Parts: sequence; C-alpha cells; structure tokens
Amino acid sequence: MMLQTKAGVPMDAKILSNYFRTLINHFFKILPIWESGEGSLSIYMKSLQAELLGCKELIEAIHKDPLFLSLIAILQYFIDNPSCEIAIVKREVFRAISICNKLKTKYAVPSEEVTQ
Repeated sequence: MMLQTKAGVPMDAKILSNYFRTLINHFFKILPIWESGEGSLSIYMKSLQAELLGCKELIEAIHKDPLFLSLIAILQYFIDNPSCEIAIVKREVFRAISICNKLKTKYAVPSEEVTQ
C-alpha cells in the first residue's frame, strides 16, 4: 500500500509503520531523561515535536488524524510544564506509546501486501 506525501512522492506504508515503532522508543526515552533532571530534556522534546509536525505535514494520511495530533499535544504539555510530577509524565508517556501502537495498526500494511 502506498501513501501520498505532500511532496507528491508516494511512500510505502511499511515505512510509516516502522516510523510509529520508532516513535515508541522516542517517547519512552523521555522518562529516564525526565527522572534524571537532565538539562537536554527540553531540547530533546522540542526536536521530537518539530519532527512530528514535519511528518504531519509531509504525509497526507496523518495530516488530520486526531491520534497523531494527540502525540503533538502531549509533547506540548511536557514542554509547557517542565516541573510536572513524574507520575503524570509516566502516565502520558505510556498513553503516547499506546497511541503510537494504535497508529501503527491503523496504517499497517495488509498481510497480503507484506508477502509480495
């Protein structure tokens, strides 16, 4: 299955599925950085948010997907609330991971296309 991009170049849906799998790791990485109080956290989250915003504009299928917007909103909350309790951070990171899994399933390549 091919997805349309803003650039007019079709993208294989497998790439998007792999991207969502990678996002899980990116969101999970927020936890240890937050817990350690590392100063690079803000830069890391802003960079991840810029990547998500770019992806949203590039891939037409997710351009208006409310689940994808939720990921961006979770990051914005973290950026705006740097002294947020760790319990809230954990809850929202795991919610973001759940959303990534839902998006991966939603845009997954049908099994018959994977074997071809």
